[in-house]
Amino acid sequence: MKNRSEWTGRVTSLVALLAISTSIPLAGQTYHPPEDVKKEAPAAQDGAAKNGAAKDGAARTEAPRPAVTAGDIKSAIDRGANWLVDHQNPDGSFGLVLPEGKFISDAGVTALALHALATCPRKYREEDGPFISKAVEYILSQKREGGGIYEEGQGLRNYKSSMALLAFAALDEGRPVKKYADVVTELRDYIASLQLSEDSSPAYDPEGNRRAYGGIGYGGDRRPDVSNTQMALEALQAGDLAEDSEVFRRVQTFLARCQNRTASNDFLDGSEHRSTEDGGFFYYPGESKAENHKNPDGSVSYTSYGSMTYAAVKSLIYSGLDKDDARVKAAVDWIRHNFTVKENPGMATPESPARGQMGVFYYYAVMARTLEVLGEPTFVDGAGISHAWAAELAAELLSRQRPDGTWTNPVDRWWEGDPALVTAYAVQTLSICVRNLKKE
Repeated sequence: MKNRSEWTGRVTSLVALLAISTSIPLAGQTYHPPEDVKKEAPAAQDGAAKNGAAKDGAARTEAPRPAVTAGDIKSAIDRGANWLVDHQNPDGSFGLVLPEGKFISDAGVTALALHALATCPRKYREEDGPFISKAVEYILSQKREGGGIYEEGQGLRNYKSSMALLAFAALDEGRPVKKYADVVTELRDYIASLQLSEDSSPAYDPEGNRRAYGGIGYGGDRRPDVSNTQMALEALQAGDLAEDSEVFRRVQTFLARCQNRTASNDFLDGSEHRSTEDGGFFYYPGESKAENHKNPDGSVSYTSYGSMTYAAVKSLIYSGLDKDDARVKAAVDWIRHNFTVKENPGMATPESPARGQMGVFYYYAVMARTLEVLGEPTFVDGAGISHAWAAELAAELLSRQRPDGTWTNPVDRWWEGDPALVTAYAVQTLSICVRNLKKE
């Protein structure tokens, strides 16, 4: 197995904090996507294109590079970061406004904002002010017996603990003596314990529990998914979990059962559950947040979509696979044929094009991190067009920034209408973009 650090490099991440709930129609949705979003559709996945991007020796076309500079991106990051600092609660926390209008402090959102501030170009640390040190204090105040960090009664234990680990690891980056080494180790071990496996109580059987074995869920339930699993894998990698850990082998089993690829997916049996054979990923075995399609023979197919496919690619690499593995190649091929910075591909339908905006800021964050992990400064799509992805993604985010420096999603699904959550996503994403702009 190749050394995982060869592919992962600097560990910075994102949180999928609230990729929760079921896929429902956007009844009464008033959002109207821009004309370029309406017109853009994923490239057709026909037989000719399925063999990949431009063949070796074939001419490649470069997509027009947006006229965005590192200075433009850093300015946008500063505006977003300053808004976060100015809207921090007195106790150091950040939080969310619930649908009923109630505000709650949230360790996960606080860790997400802290991570965004620690990994932005200015690399804020405790000595820069109370906006860092008080955020640290709030997160640590939510530490529970067993090593996890989360508020009692609010759920999302895996997301919050994983994001906390990533924030502490980011603060310790470059320090000869790691200030948070002990808490990172405790968090790592707690997150690993959430995996559903032979070691769980009750024990999970690899064959008898095909929907769940090897995955990681919210921590308060027994329904794992790709989003929770990728968040945990990011944290476990940052926490230096041993490369030969059984956690990684089990994760590969779970992820295989979430991929539209029968050669490696024994959950898609062809009778009750049918593969689309496009190589992309869905939410968990038996569920896609894009569409669960009932076929004429009574079987169900699960639509692949962008955020889960990018998340799965980096998770497979973190688990020890390399870029030449057939599972990784099939997923990257799906990305090539659905490459876009305008929407979360696979989510939109002809009847509801606005669905393409659902979870789009989470999509941007996981997209940027995955393309960085793949180590490709330019990315060739299924038509053989080369994209300076960091510049394209940054330009799209800059076009969506609001005058006050924040970002929000008019399609408020998975809490993406909340400016603290979405601005932290955007600052993280732009920080990845500005790093990779230099590598083009």
